[in-house]
Amino acid sequence: MTGATTLKKHDKAPGRQLETDNKSHGKFIKNLNNLLENNQLAEALPILNTLAGQSPDDPELWVTAGLVALSLDKQDEASRSFELALKADPKNIDALYNSALLAMSQGLSDKAIEYFETIAAVNPEDANVYNDLAVTWIDKSNINKVKECFARAIELNPNYTQARKNAMEFAADHNQQEWGRQLLDRNRALPGVSDETVKDIKSWEDKIAPESSDISVVAVRSDKAVTSDRITGKKIAFFANHKEFVKDIIKRLENDNNQIVEYSADSGQSMSELLNSVDLAWFEWCDNLVIEASRLPKTCPMICRLHSYEAFTEMPSQVNWENVDHLIFVNKSVMELVGEPSASIVPKTVIHNGVDIDRFTIPKSKTYGKKIASVGYINYKKNPGLLLYCFKKIYEYDPEFTFHIAGLHQDPRIKLYFDNFLKESPLPIEFCGWVKNMPAWYQDKDYVISTSLFESFHYSIAEGMASGLMPLIHNWYGAKHLYPEEHLFADPDACLELVKNFENNDSCKQALLNRKFISNRYNLDDKFSQISRLMNKVVSEHSRKVVAV
Repeated sequence: MTGATTLKKHDKAPGRQLETDNKSHGKFIKNLNNLLENNQLAEALPILNTLAGQSPDDPELWVTAGLVALSLDKQDEASRSFELALKADPKNIDALYNSALLAMSQGLSDKAIEYFETIAAVNPEDANVYNDLAVTWIDKSNINKVKECFARAIELNPNYTQARKNAMEFAADHNQQEWGRQLLDRNRALPGVSDETVKDIKSWEDKIAPESSDISVVAVRSDKAVTSDRITGKKIAFFANHKEFVKDIIKRLENDNNQIVEYSADSGQSMSELLNSVDLAWFEWCDNLVIEASRLPKTCPMICRLHSYEAFTEMPSQVNWENVDHLIFVNKSVMELVGEPSASIVPKTVIHNGVDIDRFTIPKSKTYGKKIASVGYINYKKNPGLLLYCFKKIYEYDPEFTFHIAGLHQDPRIKLYFDNFLKESPLPIEFCGWVKNMPAWYQDKDYVISTSLFESFHYSIAEGMASGLMPLIHNWYGAKHLYPEEHLFADPDACLELVKNFENNDSCKQALLNRKFISNRYNLDDKFSQISRLMNKVVSEHSRKVVAV
């Protein structure tokens, strides 16, 4: 299912005269306008960037530079220009819209939603943005959000033909016909409905029968392919030396009638024979397994999911990416770390890790106290020194706080550090070891802390928030891409301030907001739907290539 992209044109787009109050810019503006009039965009862009750099607080110059960069197919440069426009004016609609569309084209639907929601906050009466939001939420399989946004678009503009078309085709494609008919009824009753709209509503009522299921969703401004088709009936090989992050995906694929074969370095199987016998190969981690497989003759489509540790190694540069059909990153910051050119030729998508929302719940009788939780192996990556000093700061503020660690030491030096620290500064810390039932363990905790040096997701934060815990998150590189900035801290003093802020707020209300944040962004069902659709797309594209050959 596809649609046509239309980037929102700024009123100073190429071809329009630019003006300035800065007399020193006069000759540059004259030269620039001549270049734009003659469509000499490659020559115009460096002049635009120079002018914008000299007037960094002028968002219009940055937006124009971004649009010219887009016309030259320089998406990264365009994205930077739009970001600088937003730095100058965070509410600049043109920069927000084009940033959203760029994010969609790069598979960053979470980021696109952030931009669209900012536009909606600035212009709450803009029906167009709610249509675009609905289409983006389809990509994330959030049915309730899709319906909410389409309804709002039509409420704001009862004669919005494209939004109605998108909504009805979504209803047919996702077995939401009853909701579709109700939306049509509400649409007809809205004030200002034209005769043409009444006719259109009647035609959709005739089409929106329960058996309709072959209509495609088309976005008015999006070229993002949207499909609900999951992969079924296929033989899929999973190559993984460590399977902890892929178990839930395997289970759901098996439930969708797929045959799963698991491979590891010590499985004793022939990698070549297995690749020759399956419909799809999934490589969990960008490690030695995908390096080896990518150097064999290509016999099946291959997907690799890169987490984070691989980004700090040479392994991505050793993969023959010509034989890999798709590369999945678990967050934007990891994709930035890998960068180019090591994986420049392979299509890429960011799909965050998912949380089983049904497993992690807030107890109905939840009351809030002073128990802080930390989860994970105790190693250098978790920044254990900062962890202890943050709790020491909180304990000095209020000695009723206690600290509870679910995890094991992995480094004797760090264990020695802990032992010596606690001998010199006794603190109420409970070492719980390896905990099997994490949902139950979270039930009586109140805060969850992460002091990591870097994380691609950090499940304990997401699972803790889903369980109603208040998050205290060290501002590692990329943390802002994942969690609300108001929950981030830089040092022990700032960590304590977060605790004080939570104490001064309605904890029960905040817990519900935290859980909603995780449910909206990291619901495991949504992430699996994205992965399954991507798998199906990769298999289908590979089959078409084989037929063409």
